[in-house]
Amino acid sequence: MLVQPFQALQTVAAKQMSGRLSFRAPQESQALWQIYLGGGKIHFATSTIGQRERLAYFLQWYYPELQPQALPKSSCDYQFVCDCWKEGQLSLEQVRKLLFWMIQEAIVQVLALPKSVLKYDKTAGLDPILLSQPLNKVVLPMRGAIKNWQQLQPEISSPFQRPKVKNIELIPKVIRQHTQNLEFIKSLEIVLQEGLCLYEAARALKTDALGMARLWQPLVQAGAIAMTSYVESCCRCRQADDRLVIACIDDSLVLQRNVAAILEAGGYRTISITEPAKALTALVRYKPALILMDVDMPDINGYELCRMLHQASSLKNIPIVMLTGREAMVDKLRARMAGAKGFITKPFKPIKLLSMVEKKLSIRLALDTEGEMKNNIAIGEKGKGRSLLPRL
Repeated sequence: MLVQPFQALQTVAAKQMSGRLSFRAPQESQALWQIYLGGGKIHFATSTIGQRERLAYFLQWYYPELQPQALPKSSCDYQFVCDCWKEGQLSLEQVRKLLFWMIQEAIVQVLALPKSVLKYDKTAGLDPILLSQPLNKVVLPMRGAIKNWQQLQPEISSPFQRPKVKNIELIPKVIRQHTQNLEFIKSLEIVLQEGLCLYEAARALKTDALGMARLWQPLVQAGAIAMTSYVESCCRCRQADDRLVIACIDDSLVLQRNVAAILEAGGYRTISITEPAKALTALVRYKPALILMDVDMPDINGYELCRMLHQASSLKNIPIVMLTGREAMVDKLRARMAGAKGFITKPFKPIKLLSMVEKKLSIRLALDTEGEMKNNIAIGEKGKGRSLLPRL
């Protein structure tokens, strides 16, 4: 059924319907947005593609320590948020605020569509239900954003679209008409060449998706880039990932990208943490096999953070390798005293980073194996002389 999205939502609210509405643009083959309702009120709204990218974008703004590096196959963005509440990582108030922001943004995308194919499933629902909001409370504050996204529709029809660079020389010329920040322009060029969708690009450059889309629109109009359909950027959000996790704590976007590229090519999975003060929660959640850490960071330096991590019982055995531009022996000594197991001077070659990571991981594996053997021997000694048969 082809409908005007706003009229469809008004009808559902007026009739106090319950279930799930699925919206897709006429040119798309699958539903793109889904809205869960009860008694005409909205419980949640989400996307059917790119949930990891979209959720990571929201979390960076509000709770950056909770990054969904890999959503399990059986999970979804709503389940991830509920789990954060159940595990005490977010309060119920924080969860409801996050869900409300996600609902608003999804509703904006739905209402920006001129026409939509609508599907209604009255049996679909959520468990647990943590939020219930009337339609007008969601829509009224977002009228400006809806209008802006409607104006973008001719060139950018979805925040999941990915750019394809057609003329790289045009990019800085067009962007300079909107900003003179050379570092930002350089970072934007990297993002465009990597083909990140709008949510990923906005997260990488620490801006909002609408602002990023308004920068991309003149690039499309000038023929510098073309927008292509969404392709799952990483199968990790759809299936289990048994690769070893390496965490990198550094406020530099460029270094994070270089490290991730090197380690991903080497068969590892990476977690990028750009706010050192909020690293503890993310590290506890993902339990990396090794931590790479910059020395010079805002708020807290690497030496202090290293000491803090070693005081946490769940993190104290994870090897830490310091990344720094300093080569003095005194700096290496400070790193050792803080608990670091290695030291790499920037800039470094890929082979050097991979070699250091493999060396420290092999040492940790050997220590873990030795500890397990000792534990087994102790258990065996303790149980000597006891029968393994059940008493009759």
